[in-house]
Amino acid sequence: MIRAEERRELWRAGRVRVFPDGAPMYVEGRRSEKVMVLFEAHVRITRRAGNGEKWLACRGPGDIVGEMALVLNTPHSANVVTVRGGRVLELSYQAFDTATRRSDAVQRALLRVMAERLRSSDEERSAAEQHVLPRVARLLSGPGTDERPAAPLRFQHEIADLLGVSRASVVRALSTLRASGVVSTRHGSITVLDPAGLTRFLPD
Repeated sequence: MIRAEERRELWRAGRVRVFPDGAPMYVEGRRSEKVMVLFEAHVRITRRAGNGEKWLACRGPGDIVGEMALVLNTPHSANVVTVRGGRVLELSYQAFDTATRRSDAVQRALLRVMAERLRSSDEERSAAEQHVLPRVARLLSGPGTDERPAAPLRFQHEIADLLGVSRASVVRALSTLRASGVVSTRHGSITVLDPAGLTRFLPD
């Protein structure tokens, strides 16, 4: 995650854009020359597989997307589409590269994000091989409010879209969390009652 002080460093180098729901940020195989820091948007990341798409990951406020294409100087290796739109800080590759070179804080942030990305991918793949519950718990837990400036996901269909699973699977997972007193649901919205309790359902 990009922390508040690191976002301030990047803010001076970029511009704010607002993406609607369902908007493509990056297209697999294309170059865009842009890096995005998510402030409010939640996105899902997929890759072409046969005649369809393979779900890879989801990202939310505080995350950065598009940086690997910059580091590797390659086209984007996946599709990134907003599930919930919102504000995004957009930086050109040149502006992001300059900010990275000039600021130790941004350099550390980029290294930390890449390390977190590797660990998160391993955990997501492990959870995907089991069942939906730990993936839902992980998505609802997230870091503290100082790390995520926007409200967390509240609706079942958004979670299903982000995780690339059926809404019925999400409903079953939420039923388990609700029975444990960790969340409450009402009219399709979700309220986390016990953030610490969610850790019991995360993958080991």
